[in-house]
Amino acid sequence: MIKLIIIIFIILLLLHFKKTNKSSFEQINSVALITLMYKPKNIETWLKLHRSFGIIHFYIRVEDTPELVEYLKSQPDVTLMVADASNDKNHYTSLQDRQTTTMNKVIEMCKQKGITYLVHIDSDEILSGNINEIKDLPKNVGTFWMQNYEAMYPHIPTESDNCFVAKEYRDCSKEYCASYINGKGGCRVSALGASANGPHRFKSNLDEIQIGVIVKHYESCDFNQYIKKYTRLSKDVNLDDIPFDYYRESIKANGSIDKLKIIYKQYRVAS
Repeated sequence: MIKLIIIIFIILLLLHFKKTNKSSFEQINSVALITLMYKPKNIETWLKLHRSFGIIHFYIRVEDTPELVEYLKSQPDVTLMVADASNDKNHYTSLQDRQTTTMNKVIEMCKQKGITYLVHIDSDEILSGNINEIKDLPKNVGTFWMQNYEAMYPHIPTESDNCFVAKEYRDCSKEYCASYINGKGGCRVSALGASANGPHRFKSNLDEIQIGVIVKHYESCDFNQYIKKYTRLSKDVNLDDIPFDYYRESIKANGSIDKLKIIYKQYRVAS
């Protein structure tokens, strides 16, 4: 009889622990990040800054970067997806497809983990502001978006410069930005119809609002990375698919260091 009581007590204790463990994220309106990474710079800084911001979990799809796999596997708050995208043609458009597919997959993963909100940014972007603007969203809001600011560097940065340091930031809703201007988004994963709406936003059957949190975008935060990025993007690309002058000019100049330096300084270095 005593053994039976002990067994029942242990079972009830385990059930309580399982329930508490799953709902602990829900109780604090937790926020997770989803990102696709290809040879990111200063990933330790990226993780540290977002942990300080209040991000509780990271869903990372790392592509063609084997040197980073073991490090990310060792991080207890990272769910890692390893992929080979080296044979994909037209990396500009195929990347967007991979992003939206992964965003939808991770929404379901967040539901299983009990995470409340999911935000999609890139590995060269940092969230800035008060995370409570996400945590305290009213129940009628299913998706939200954040304005992006583009980093401008004091000089052409090299490998020794930390990626996440800038001289100034341009508000892309008011000033010229070389890359995208329409911000990045997040969603309440439990919202009916929550899914990716392209690589930058989410959609649901509930309302969408803009919040005060911003996305600081450190596009091509050192010159060598810039060369690698646009060498990769130049593969089987159709320039008509790309709306940004900076991207098109960089792809056209691929192979000429002198031309690339001129373009980089024009678009990325503060005057």
